[in-house]
Amino acid sequence: MTTTQITVTEQAQKELIGLEVNHEQFLRLWVEPGGCSGMSYGAAIDEEMGEGDQVIFENEQIRVVADPESVRYFDGLTIDYTDDLVQSGFRFINPNAVQSCGCGSSFSCDSCG
Repeated sequence: MTTTQITVTEQAQKELIGLEVNHEQFLRLWVEPGGCSGMSYGAAIDEEMGEGDQVIFENEQIRVVADPESVRYFDGLTIDYTDDLVQSGFRFINPNAVQSCGCGSSFSCDSCG
């Protein structure tokens, strides 16, 4: 099994904790076809691990989980949060993406997995 490494910035961690993400209520990430660049990120707060789910980030306060089909897209991913006036919210910065849309919610990837 390959170990996926992601980074969750301090600001993103604070926002996730504010949304009551922890170890019991973890952040679930997935990738699905769609968006203007081919693939879209999805995220939700979840409480149940599925078969094959992998923990891709964990520290003393929060845990991030991905399903086995999506995990290959997340290696090297950085989750950030910005509260600027123009485009506030969570941002996914993926070094494997060869193309991203302007809003950062979709991407394409030639070398993932």
